[in-house]
Amino acid sequence: MIHYLKLIRPINLLVLALTLLLFRYCFIDVQAYRMYDFLPYLKTSSFYILLVTTLLIAASGYVINDIFDVDTDQINKPGKLIIGKHIDESKAFTFYMVLTGLGILGSFVLIFTTQQLKISMIPLMVSVLLYLYASSLKKVFLAGNIVISICATLPIIFLALYDLRINEFDTAVVILFTQGIGLGALVYGTFAFLTTMIREIIKDVQDIEGDDAIDAKTFPIVMGINASKALIIFLQLITLGFLLLIAYYFLAIKASIAFYGVCSLLILPLLIQIVLVLWVKQAQQFKWASLVGKLHMLLGILTMLFFANGTAPYVFNQMFNFFSQILKVI
Repeated sequence: MIHYLKLIRPINLLVLALTLLLFRYCFIDVQAYRMYDFLPYLKTSSFYILLVTTLLIAASGYVINDIFDVDTDQINKPGKLIIGKHIDESKAFTFYMVLTGLGILGSFVLIFTTQQLKISMIPLMVSVLLYLYASSLKKVFLAGNIVISICATLPIIFLALYDLRINEFDTAVVILFTQGIGLGALVYGTFAFLTTMIREIIKDVQDIEGDDAIDAKTFPIVMGINASKALIIFLQLITLGFLLLIAYYFLAIKASIAFYGVCSLLILPLLIQIVLVLWVKQAQQFKWASLVGKLHMLLGILTMLFFANGTAPYVFNQMFNFFSQILKVI
């Protein structure tokens, strides 16, 4: 049983659950309903169905990834190998099918309880993407990295779309860019995309030996470690610019706690990671940059606690107006 638990990455699932819980209760419940005085579209029961559905799909993704990674893991992580060593591949695949089936069942329950067909199909779409990633896309130049990074942004966007009662794509785009909750979802979604992309490239560098053995065409294999370092640093600098822009906004509106929070919890760890990436010479040394990256992602999630006093809709609506004025001047 313990090996089945390891297979689904319980710590990663806990972080994902924490992300959705904080966004729901620190962003949506506390802020939108206080500031705009409307009741949650997602009832508590529906929210927890959504939460469990998301966790089931994510868990199934970890399992199918390990099934297809048996050959590479024998080279890259022989000590952590589970499938083929502790669990038969056929049993692992059955486990994957059960998790996927339950996740899809959760999607159909959401369709009936929320009457939002299009949004409720997102878990099914993610399930397909995760299978394609594990089976083929992860071996394709940058394709797998981009797919996983997109999947990392979807849980928050998914939850925001539900609670904003959006069922049409064009309406979703407008509201995500102009409303407090929607803009907050885009800010955290962008952070998730960039940090996940950085982490995925780092993981590809760490796994270069095993990936090369199965003729995968990952970025480090095709372009080399030095080019991979350059891409990682480029993405880190984009992330740094993004965070500095947010910090500048908080400074401009004299939100000192949020400003120092962004600087200490997000910018400082990123600067440390940049230094580590510049320092490394071999693939094995990237583990420290990877660890700091994980910490950076967790701290990013925890910054949602800054908005637990009901200020987020105001902050993000004002942020939209602030940068709109800057763009008009430019």
